[in-house]
Amino acid sequence: MKSNKFISFPACCAHLVTATIRFVNSLAPRSGERVRERGSFNPPVVVLRCASACFLRKAGLTLLALAAPPAHASTVWTGPATNYTQPAAFNTSVPASDQLANVDQITADVWFTRGTDHPPFNAAPPYNETSYNGSTSPENTEWAFGNITDYTNLSYDTWANTTGSTQDRDLSLSLPNNPLVLHIISDDIYLSVEFSSWTHQGAGFTYSRSTPAVVIPPAPTVSITNPVAGAVFSAPATLKLGATAAVSSGTVTNVAFFAGATLLGAAQTSPFKTTSSSLAAGNYSLTAVATAAGISTTSTVVNVSVVAPVAVSNSVPAVAGGHFSFSYSANVGLAYVIQRSADLIHWSPVSTNVASSNPVHFADTATVGAAGFYRVVRQPNP
Repeated sequence: MKSNKFISFPACCAHLVTATIRFVNSLAPRSGERVRERGSFNPPVVVLRCASACFLRKAGLTLLALAAPPAHASTVWTGPATNYTQPAAFNTSVPASDQLANVDQITADVWFTRGTDHPPFNAAPPYNETSYNGSTSPENTEWAFGNITDYTNLSYDTWANTTGSTQDRDLSLSLPNNPLVLHIISDDIYLSVEFSSWTHQGAGFTYSRSTPAVVIPPAPTVSITNPVAGAVFSAPATLKLGATAAVSSGTVTNVAFFAGATLLGAAQTSPFKTTSSSLAAGNYSLTAVATAAGISTTSTVVNVSVVAPVAVSNSVPAVAGGHFSFSYSANVGLAYVIQRSADLIHWSPVSTNVASSNPVHFADTATVGAAGFYRVVRQPNP
């Protein structure tokens, strides 16, 4: 309950101040008490009246503003439902850890079970209940009839008060098919529970309960960095494959390279590179597939070509208008270098280009009047 306490001081200065100190009540409920209200917290307030700033300074008082800790977010289990059927009554003469089939280990703090013809209890340590105590069992739990989607608006209480059960009350008709929400107090977890059967004058029950929500890991990103789109290679081609891949949380553990549906190679660590050899002439649609935490992403397609190289041959050279020129056969997209020599021994590059037509025309204006020899060399694949 919120309470105000007023403390008056004699005035010793014309400047009156009013100070309010809000104390955050961090004490846990006493044994046996339950926190019934889940609304806003109203801490007690102490108000100091008629105390001058001068008086406070002389008294050496310090007012500390204590902020309440950030609100804790509850965990709501909305994952796939799981079913549990108790095969036999809990045996009080056997440790719970030796009869795990007879308990549903919902969390480390809640092992839901029941004995013969009695309501349930919590066999998990540190509670270690071996029977229903008639009041707070199952320990560390609160219950409410309703749906998990409305869990914040439900009124939670003990199993006994929620179900109205006593040691001998028959719940076989009232409990099944009535959805419940279970609050695990120590973990602040809410989950849905719905019984389909409850044995009276015997043991056993069957229910369905929700599990933790499925967290889908983030998908990685991936793109091919080598080769570039539209690149042309001479057959048989050796492709140097490379890609960049990343993921916002976790690690990319594999990048596989494909030509259509054919695996060309893979790399498990960055930099993600591999080599594919002996590719025959043809068109290839390359993709890279990155995988992180079991989630895969495929890159955009990079189209490249492998061509059967034509034999390089030169046309009869000509000199016209001060230009020495000739043509040579080539594969469009492949790179060629024209070299010049004065003695057929020492060669120097004159021009390097990627063929855009077949044949390719070449003209050299720097050597008119000087003897020289020319040759065309197809460049190796990049």
